[in-house]
Amino acid sequence: MTDEFGILGGSNPHATALKHELSQVILWNEHNAPRSLQRTIGPSELGDPCDRKLAYRIAGVEPVNFGDPWPAIVGTSIHDWLERAINRYQSTVKDLGYLTECRVYPDPMVKGRSDLFHVPTGTVVDHKTTGADGMRKIRKGIIPDGYRTQVQVYGLGHRRAGREVKNVALIFYPRSGWLDDACVWVEPYDEQVAAAALRRLYRVAYELLDHDIENNPHRFQLVEPTPGDACVWCPFYLRESYVDTPASERGCPGR
Repeated sequence: MTDEFGILGGSNPHATALKHELSQVILWNEHNAPRSLQRTIGPSELGDPCDRKLAYRIAGVEPVNFGDPWPAIVGTSIHDWLERAINRYQSTVKDLGYLTECRVYPDPMVKGRSDLFHVPTGTVVDHKTTGADGMRKIRKGIIPDGYRTQVQVYGLGHRRAGREVKNVALIFYPRSGWLDDACVWVEPYDEQVAAAALRRLYRVAYELLDHDIENNPHRFQLVEPTPGDACVWCPFYLRESYVDTPASERGCPGR
């Protein structure tokens, strides 16, 4: 049985201090990780449906909303493990033709690191870790549009690196469950999807950055948001106490 601190067996000062101390270590490392400190635009940002969130990324605004990072930490750890596992297998057992963690540059404003590229089939592969609710949707064939855009942008990056790209794939691994529960989604590479994402990027950049945003922070209000439940996870979301505050360089009130 746990108390309000999540401590087994009820309140215990030592257990409470231990949980707090280790939580602080985890949070510090996550907030200071290279991914957390990234200020350039990556393919995942291009897949996000909210123009205003993209505007904050373009402007290099510091995050103001730090939620529980544990799902992201688990996802990053699984990505790292998969990279080591694939490389070890290919160097020890058999080279299957996979390139891991490739730097890609789909556009001068966009750079990213692609999880996997299968040379023999020309397939871009992106690993995704998903909770129980997300896996239920995936099994019904409901693939988030942002993920599809992201992996197509990776495809453009591989093509511009001189690789022949034919397909893109998403592999969804459950954060709880079994390896057999993983789901794979594949579609042909479509450069028009990536091109549309880049046009959107430059449209938002023009609306915002070509107007001296430092002296005109009200321009964040002119970039349309896409408010919804995902706002609470946005790094630029101002919490409920700021619900009547207009969007500015301080952040966005979301819904």
